[in-house]
Amino acid sequence: MPRRNYARVFLRDERGGIAIIGAAFAICAVGALAIGVDVASIFVERRKAQSAVDLAAIAAARDPDKALAAATATVNDNGVFGVRDIRITKGSYAANPAIPVNMRFVPNGSPVNAVMVELDSKAQAYFGKGFLPEGTMNVATRATAVSTAQAAFTVGSRLLSLDGGILNAFLGGLLGGNVSLTVMDYNALAGYNVDLFKFSNTLGTSVVGQAGTYEQLAATRVSAGQILDAMISVAQANAGGAQVDFALKQLKNYSNANNVQLYVNKLFDFGQSASLNLGQGAAALQAKATAISIIQAVAEVANGHNQVDITSNLTVPGLLSTQLGITVGERPQSSPWIRFGNTGIEVYTAQTRIRLIAQVAGTGLLSAVTLRVPVYIDIAAARARLADISCGANPVADMRVTLSVRPSLVNAWIAEPVTLAGWKTLGSPPTMANASIANVAGLITATGRANAEITNMTDTNVVFRYADITSLTAKNVRTVNFTQSLTASLLGSLTLNVSLSGLLSLTPTAIITALIRAILTPVAPTIDGVLNNVLKTVGIGLGEADVWVNGVRCDGAALVR
Repeated sequence: MPRRNYARVFLRDERGGIAIIGAAFAICAVGALAIGVDVASIFVERRKAQSAVDLAAIAAARDPDKALAAATATVNDNGVFGVRDIRITKGSYAANPAIPVNMRFVPNGSPVNAVMVELDSKAQAYFGKGFLPEGTMNVATRATAVSTAQAAFTVGSRLLSLDGGILNAFLGGLLGGNVSLTVMDYNALAGYNVDLFKFSNTLGTSVVGQAGTYEQLAATRVSAGQILDAMISVAQANAGGAQVDFALKQLKNYSNANNVQLYVNKLFDFGQSASLNLGQGAAALQAKATAISIIQAVAEVANGHNQVDITSNLTVPGLLSTQLGITVGERPQSSPWIRFGNTGIEVYTAQTRIRLIAQVAGTGLLSAVTLRVPVYIDIAAARARLADISCGANPVADMRVTLSVRPSLVNAWIAEPVTLAGWKTLGSPPTMANASIANVAGLITATGRANAEITNMTDTNVVFRYADITSLTAKNVRTVNFTQSLTASLLGSLTLNVSLSGLLSLTPTAIITALIRAILTPVAPTIDGVLNNVLKTVGIGLGEADVWVNGVRCDGAALVR
């Protein structure tokens, strides 16, 4: 057969074709299998890295101060392969559905309540080593977690001393009626801690039903009498509440508490617990407050949009007469008495104005003259902001709640407002005029004016530890020790205008002016003592603020998108 015929036969021969094609496909299959194994390996490593970075973010968010150390330890404990870098970004996260998901976390934002952890690692390739420089592929994962730690806190309501007469006048003016509790009653109320969720559960069951939520309770208008009834039920259900039970019943019976109403959200902002059913709140956050502080807060906010004005005549040794007036404003609309929530929330005290008009007997040449010392004090709202919650690995030892506190701005005068109605109108600066110090027709007329102001208001951070929180320890932030020397400071800067007639016209006005100062200066500590006692009793501070952390929840953190 010619040679060329062999070639033609070979080309026409189809035997063994399937084997060749099968071999080619086998090579492709092996290659695909190798790629599949590598892809699966990389996927598994990425899943492992993502799980580790999720846990790392949660660990970091639990204690932002030690975020990098916590995240690094978590990643290492989970055996992530080829860790190249761990990056931490602290920031602020807003769980607001109105904000796009990718904008809810603000890097380096304030307050810091979330941590983003970014992890760069490697995934091992088994069959593709020849195509990869190091036989590995870079893997980048990221997770963000927000702290779920919560705290309940309040500002104001000091009650460092208890004076039955002043408190009876104060609560009687706020609630109406004839309140006549004894100092023993007030001490019992001041020493009795009320579980705020037990109280809320009792109140909520009576006004919205057992199936209600704390959010529904907050939106409900109740009477001060219903609040007292709920406190009575709590006291009766707990040991040691007999004296408290008696005092609460006395307060209800001798006041107009049933006729004074308020919305519960003026007292409590339940925060993240708002959506829970009544009875579930205590599991989310333990919080307490003294019975007297609850009563005072109820009395202060129970008059809705109207401020309260109280006038009382006091008997003070060394003074002929003393008239006290207290005008209590409404708290800011968005600021209840106690707030439950995470970092960034704020509470305020109400603006308060005080007037104390003391009558002082003259001596010597002025023995027939009665001198007046009208002291007017305008106290702006004090503010407290929940700046940070840190629980740590062992909350009993590591727990730390930081409040950023700004004490109240104070303006004080020896003077008199142009109109008393203007003084009682909170929200606008008062217009003050010279005060009448003495006015005896045909003998002497003396007027004067003095002013002192605290304006250097800055935030002060106050740290509460576990023991402070469990014992409801109050911490005080003050700008200066204003109360102790208020009247003396005002008298020292008092500008006097003296007009003499009759027999006194023969006396140089400088002598009479010096005599008036000599009479008033010794009574300055007495007036300061009255002011100091009144302010402590009704929970008002001049240039200062008292703050409490009523409870804290340290259960970790949660992943967010």
